[in-house]
Amino acid sequence: MNRSLSSATTGSHPQQPSTTLTNARPVFRIGLSGCGGGLESVSSSQLLDLAMKAEALGFDGLWLNEEHFQGSIVEVEGRRCHSPLILASAILARTQKLRVGFSVLLLALHHPVRIAEEIATLDVISDGRIDFGVSRGGNARYLEAYGVSQDSVGERFHSTLEFLKRAWQDEKVVLGTSSYSIEPKPIQRPHPPFFIGTHSDEIAAWAGREGHTLMCHGITNMDNQRRLMRAFTDAGGDPSRVPFGRFVYVSETDETARKELWPTVLKLTERLKGFGLFNRKGVVTERELDPEVFYREMVIAGSPETCTRQIAQLHDELGVAYLNALSAFFGFLPLELLEKSLTLMGQELRPRVERALSMKAVQS
Repeated sequence: MNRSLSSATTGSHPQQPSTTLTNARPVFRIGLSGCGGGLESVSSSQLLDLAMKAEALGFDGLWLNEEHFQGSIVEVEGRRCHSPLILASAILARTQKLRVGFSVLLLALHHPVRIAEEIATLDVISDGRIDFGVSRGGNARYLEAYGVSQDSVGERFHSTLEFLKRAWQDEKVVLGTSSYSIEPKPIQRPHPPFFIGTHSDEIAAWAGREGHTLMCHGITNMDNQRRLMRAFTDAGGDPSRVPFGRFVYVSETDETARKELWPTVLKLTERLKGFGLFNRKGVVTERELDPEVFYREMVIAGSPETCTRQIAQLHDELGVAYLNALSAFFGFLPLELLEKSLTLMGQELRPRVERALSMKAVQS
């Protein structure tokens, strides 16, 4: 493969078809996020067919969560979570332009050499379509199951990222008493772009200073999203590159959206309450898990016109230009409604948002 011909060699995103500003940056991008890349209303090979449909509809990327012990044969509803690295490989093999990212890989659970090899391999076989999203990975249950000390998480995070930067360059790295070249080397240079998931202002600011990109998780309430975006941008980060997560459902009208989505909201909020999610600082409060509040404040839902207005408001307030849609609602959204919403997102919502943001850019 001739690296000089790859649009990914600069480390920037390959350009997707889109209305663009004079600096050739897309005015608006939209990805799908979840443990199945926002497609987890199914968990079989049909998910790969949906990935191809997402590419045909013009979505920019699928983002895969790393989760463990999620879903079982005794749970008839909700998401089934697969290995994100293996699923990424399958999606990349079935698509040609769609980027695949991680939202996020839990870095404390991965051996540095193995993750260097695997991410570089995905980047090579996809001709540079990998976005490397990571977090410290502080889930206590996961750490215990993997035999990782909670006290080591922060140090492992920073040391692994520094190791990856070296491993993906042409020089050898010292491992033990010998030096090795970690192979393969990624197509994107100097490395696939780093996206940092966090609930910490300190880490958000660090990402901005280091030239990485923040990733805002869609399960996080807007007060905490604003806090993290402020810390990131105050430290020099570019808000337009942040995949900004929100639950999203698009229907023909506001009324049909509410009618179709409401049963899913009831099931999802009940499950999230059972997880005790509101006990995790910096995520959501118990108030936001009230179904009415959840629908009003945690979800972008309605007609294409209504959803366009909500996204334009995020752009005006926070500089959001990359919506990362939690489209499957943790797998609780029925497949036929997911397919309907994706179609309207791609065919109706995206062009409306692009026009709205382009007009704002011209007026400014």
